[in-house]
Amino acid sequence: MMRRQSRFLLAILLGLLLSPPLSARGDISLDQAVEQARERTGGRVISAETRGEDGRRIHNIRILTNDGKVRRLQIDAGSDHRSDKRR
Repeated sequence: MMRRQSRFLLAILLGLLLSPPLSARGDISLDQAVEQARERTGGRVISAETRGEDGRRIHNIRILTNDGKVRRLQIDAGSDHRSDKRR
């Protein structure tokens, strides 16, 4: 009985050790999304937040561009898909 429990615990431990960290699974952090937005637009970040939308995490970033316009970028934290809305 103890031997079976030891094997079970060892299997769980190995699974945890060998699984990639969350950041390696494609999730991008809010900081990474902000840096991408800054590089993409060349503007100044006004605000940035992460919200849940349809079971996904979406980074919402507002940027003041060099020509004085506000751009709103949405970056899906899991897929890195971007959408751009100008104001």
